[in-house]
Amino acid sequence: MKRLLLALAWLAMLLPQGAEAQRARQGLLSLEDARIFYEVLGTGEPIIVVHGGPGLDHGYLQPGMDALSGRNTLVYYDQRGTGRSSAELDSTAINVDAFVDDIEALRQALEFDEVTVLTHSFGSRFGLEYARRYPDRLRALILMNPVDPGTRFAGASATRQEAARTPEDQEELTRLMATEGFAAQDPATLSAVYRVAFRGTFRDRSRVDELDFQLPATTARNGQEVGRLLGLSMGDGEWWDRLPGIRVPTLILHGRYDIPPVAMAEALGDAMPNATVSILESGHFPYIEDADGLASAVAGFFVGLNR
Repeated sequence: MKRLLLALAWLAMLLPQGAEAQRARQGLLSLEDARIFYEVLGTGEPIIVVHGGPGLDHGYLQPGMDALSGRNTLVYYDQRGTGRSSAELDSTAINVDAFVDDIEALRQALEFDEVTVLTHSFGSRFGLEYARRYPDRLRALILMNPVDPGTRFAGASATRQEAARTPEDQEELTRLMATEGFAAQDPATLSAVYRVAFRGTFRDRSRVDELDFQLPATTARNGQEVGRLLGLSMGDGEWWDRLPGIRVPTLILHGRYDIPPVAMAEALGDAMPNATVSILESGHFPYIEDADGLASAVAGFFVGLNR
């Protein structure tokens, strides 16, 4: 485990939340080979929120996921190499082991005895591995719109992806990727590319405009290389055989209209001994398309944990 060089570096700011204002605490966690930016919001049982990608930062999850801070303490952070976090772009610093250990480093630095880890999309890979390595520090695991932990449903997902992307989407992607801005990793251009790519992952395609997706320069510059290095560290990436050993209480949230089929989420639930599956009326971003269903499922899950 990486030795903590600097436990906490707090900064304070006010973050409006509707009619109320909640205090968000921001800091940088300094490790031997990285600096991890984090933000803590809300009160209640702690949830470390692991964003997707690979190669994105946590910004796209806000403000939608902030709604959970009414009952829980949310810890957002940028994975190393993206957003306001930093690390060398090499295989010694960018790998699955390091990304999993960063979650544990945050838990220790924030002095939580145990946490719930909530992941989105590709972040599910890190959440699953954290559950294997640190089960005694994990109260529960929530996998929101997880990716296939292997290739079992790759064919079905590819078919759904092809059906969801319109000729207009493909034409716009081709045009954007041929621009000088794309070649120069311009944040605005890359943000536009991602927005078009994500359009087909929504139940209602027009709601992609509600996705607060503006890549910072660091994410635009490093994201592709972060994703490449993570891929190398995962080997063949076939993790289905790891799931039966994960025994922590797990909630799998899956959008009915997401690209991975519902059958994938159900197979995940069957493979994990203490998992529950909840199907939401959304695509890949339920905090936008089915916020009430998401909040209800998470609240009900915690009620069950406390019984």
